[in-house]
Order: sequence, then structure tokens, then C-alpha cells
Amino acid sequence: MAGTDRQERKRIDDERNQKLKIIKKSNAKIFRQFYREKKRCVPADAYVTRMNDPGNILEIDNLNTYFYTDVGTVRAVNGVTIDIPSGKTVGIVGESGCGKSVTSLSILRLLQEPQGQIMQGALRLNTGGGEAVDLVKLPAKAMSSVRGRDISMIFQEPMTSLNPVITVGQQMDEVMRYHNDEKLSKRQISARSIAMLGTVGIANAEGVYKSYPQELSGGMRQRVVIALALLCNPKLIIADEPTTALDVTIQAQILELLRELKEKINASIMFITHDLGVIAETSDYVVVMYAGRVVEQGDAREVFHHPLHPYTIGLMESRPGGAAEAKRLYSIPGSVPNPIELPDHCYFRSRCEMSVAACRGRYPQAFALNSTHKVACYRYLLDQGGG
Repeated sequence: MAGTDRQERKRIDDERNQKLKIIKKSNAKIFRQFYREKKRCVPADAYVTRMNDPGNILEIDNLNTYFYTDVGTVRAVNGVTIDIPSGKTVGIVGESGCGKSVTSLSILRLLQEPQGQIMQGALRLNTGGGEAVDLVKLPAKAMSSVRGRDISMIFQEPMTSLNPVITVGQQMDEVMRYHNDEKLSKRQISARSIAMLGTVGIANAEGVYKSYPQELSGGMRQRVVIALALLCNPKLIIADEPTTALDVTIQAQILELLRELKEKINASIMFITHDLGVIAETSDYVVVMYAGRVVEQGDAREVFHHPLHPYTIGLMESRPGGAAEAKRLYSIPGSVPNPIELPDHCYFRSRCEMSVAACRGRYPQAFALNSTHKVACYRYLLDQGGG
């Protein structure tokens, strides 16, 4: 009996090792192809394009971002389509691991290559007059000029995004020198950096300019990161959970600051968070993501007052209420599926309390209830006689 068990374990181990060898060989082939493509000269007509809607600052069209690991392919972003209108705030909400941050890193092309790659889709950035560039195809050198100037990012944790051995002023001046289109002098660059620190509500701007990040409080560091993001008056600001590590008082101040600065420089904001309260307070449009896909999107009022997808409904019910009686918070049953080699059906199916027979079929297409509100769920396709 013991010998039979050993043989079975050996057979399972051999099968697993063989599978891992196949994955490793496939990844090596993909990596070689990636480096070959990277060496090629990209002509301008390959990345110059046009916006579908000139009123958008960024159009994310069928974005697919994969990570090739030793145990399989992680489809971190799997067919995401989002429009970000000029001068508006779009909130991206979902559980940890749903693809929010990877979407933002894909926009800025900050993925860890070659393991992480944009495999399909377009990222159209409006350059004015309906003209656009596709950030997916943009050469690396041209992409460097886009980061910080046209699109900037407020990272989640300021202590990991600020260099602890360089003063705040040196880090801000470096950004200005890199994007110094106005040919400013060293003194003018320093003056602008100090002025921006004052703009984000730092009283002792000159003192903070000379300080190291670890000498500042958490709220002060977050303001410095915001100042860095706003130095070149970007068209789009990506805020990746900028208030997660802050107490509620500082969080309210940061949110108010972002609202004021957005109006001042007429920028768009892509606000990434798992906090529905923050999304409700800041966003014009809401996008709900789950397991790398958009399951619902629409105007903030539509999504919050009339949630349609069972996952969105579950998120809303999970919020603590203001009722006097103590209630146990609702918890969505189950857990997020393993992102490696996901099957082609609704990823929320195993956790859904409203599933129907059609949910056993292929992944549902997004159904538009109106010009802004869309949901990917068979319940609404069937109601309309589709699917």
C-alpha cells in the first residue's frame, strides 16, 4: 500500500514538473519575441491615431495586460475598456487584486518587463484637435516625455515612491529639469518647486523643500507626492489609493485638495481605491472591476443609487451603515478566483447569489442600459431577450 502511494506521488510530481517545463519554455519564447519587438524602430504612423471621442483625455480600449510566471499566465487586466473625459474624475473600485493598479501601471508603461506585458489593446492619449497617440505603441524615449508632463501618478505609499537619501527639493527639481520645456534656470526651477509645495497646502514650503522624506509626517509626505505629480500641470492625474495610509482627518484634507487642484489646472483624475465612500465623494463616473475585468460602469449617481451587477450590489451592502442598531456587516461569500489561466465564464459565478443557468456559458458581454451605464451580466441580457 505504501509503495502504491509513493508511485502515485511520483507520478503527480512528474506531471507537475513536465507542466512547469512546458510553461518555462513557452515563457522563454515570449520573452525573446518581446526583446525583438523592442529593438525595432517604430515609425510615427504606427502610434499616431485619432480619438473616438475628442471630449476624452484618455481612451482605454480592450486593454489586456498579462504576467508570465513560472506557474502560468496571470491575466491581470483582461479586456478593460474605459473612457476618461476631459476635466472629470473617474473612480476605479474593486477588491485587492482586481487589476486597478495594473491598469494604471499599464497606462504609464511601468510594468516589470518582460514578465509583465501589454498583449493587446490601445491607450489613446488626446494631444489636441482630435489627434492622439497610442501609448502602447509609443517608443520608450517618447513615453518618458509623457510621464510626469502629460500623465502623472500619485502613488499609494509615499515612503516607497520618495527617495530617502535625497531631499524633497532635489527630487522635485529633477522632475522640472527633465521636462524643462520653458528653459528655466536653476533658481527658477527651485522657486517653482517651492511654490508648488505651497499650492498643496504646506505652510513651511522652504523648510520642507530642504527636508528629507523621513523627516516629514505621513500627511506631509502625501502632499509632497501630490506636488511632484502636479509640477508640470499634467492633463491626467492617476491617484492610486492616495489616502489609504492616512487617518480620516488628513484623508478629508487630501481629497479636498485634489478637488481644488483639479479645478485649478482643469485636469482629469483617475482615482483608484477600494473605498466606496471616497469614490462617492470624489468621482463623476464609477468603474467597478473584478478579476481583471470591468463588470459595471456608469455615472456615479447611477451606480450608487441603482447598482446592477451582483458584485456591485455586494460591495454596496458591505458598507457600514449609520443605523443606530448594531448589524453584522454583509460579506460577499467565497473568494476571488485564482488569476492563473481563468476559464471563459463569469468569474463571479461561484460567489454569486443571483446566478442563473445562462451563467454557465461564456463570459457575458457588456450590456448598455443607456449611454453611460453598462453592466456585464446575463441577468440583464436575458431580460432584453439577448444572450
